[in-house]
Amino acid sequence: NLARGLAARHTLTLATLSAASDAHAPQPYFQNAYFFSQRVAPRWRKWAYSFFDALPLWARVHESAELRAALPEIAARAAIHVAHLDTGVLAPYAVALKNTPTVLAPHDVLTTQLQDRARHAADWRMRGAMRVQARKMRRFETRYYPLATRLCVVTERERAALQTLAPNLNARVIPNGVDTEYFAPQAEPVGADRIGFLGALDYAPNQHAALYFVKTIFPRIARQLPQATVTLIGRNPSAEIRALAQTPRICVTSTVDDVRPYVASQNVLVAPILEAGGMKFKVLETLAMGKALVATSAAMEGIAARDGAEFLLADDAESFAAACVRALRDETLRGALARKARAWALRHSWKNSVAQYEALYQEALDAFVVR
Repeated sequence: NLARGLAARHTLTLATLSAASDAHAPQPYFQNAYFFSQRVAPRWRKWAYSFFDALPLWARVHESAELRAALPEIAARAAIHVAHLDTGVLAPYAVALKNTPTVLAPHDVLTTQLQDRARHAADWRMRGAMRVQARKMRRFETRYYPLATRLCVVTERERAALQTLAPNLNARVIPNGVDTEYFAPQAEPVGADRIGFLGALDYAPNQHAALYFVKTIFPRIARQLPQATVTLIGRNPSAEIRALAQTPRICVTSTVDDVRPYVASQNVLVAPILEAGGMKFKVLETLAMGKALVATSAAMEGIAARDGAEFLLADDAESFAAACVRALRDETLRGALARKARAWALRHSWKNSVAQYEALYQEALDAFVVR
């Protein structure tokens, strides 16, 4: 969405780490696109090597000597005015772009996110591993984030967290937007008591949320609404998530080309996220499609929608289940939530975010001094 908005007035060049198959995917918004192989290793090997590595695991897997060596030539050849580094683990590449202003846009403060994962980990081994990774990430973020000419985050909480890590970091808050033309309301589904969970199922906080909902919250709902169903909509579900489909009335879609028909077929969408950080695109998309939403405070972080107006807030299993039952039983309430959610989304389209990014790029260009 950001690339599409920028492409209307700017010439864009893409340099990215990717799977080999992505090199053949169309890139409609980029005049030039360069693909570099991403480090791939079995999960156990990555964790084993990470134990001895000074870099956090998530930064190491994005390390590419080939990309680092190519960036100066790409920037010169395409006459790049500003380089946008789209996620915090790419911050070290600012070193290779020493002659180009850089804007670093972390989607999350990863130190905080890893600390949250440690608190919510299911066993002591994962808690310990996450604590070690959080310490490494703290060193990484405080060392590399200041190398960017400008820095932006998506919520005020992230800005405050970064300043706690490094008081000299003055990040700009630019909230994510939503494509309200693509994610538009569709007809109310014919069936009843259908609950949907939308989110990438290869992303740990979403995996934790899906497992928490199915194992802890849904049994409470099913006792009151025996015909209720749950559909987990998201890419690359883990084996543990796929196994949930063995449970009666649970469906796991796996990767789908278009999530909108699946979202539209649900009566209520849920976002039982436990780990705060970033702004959840899937929450924005749900609101834009005008769906009744039940969500936790962590899911709604940085999203200024109102409890009881655009969504229903619930932060523990009992109240979350009660809110779902209430919304499923009350068609009038669902309709009111849907209308207000859509109206809220229309005021938070990507057009506003794109304009703020353009202003930040210009600021970086004006402030840049060649190192």
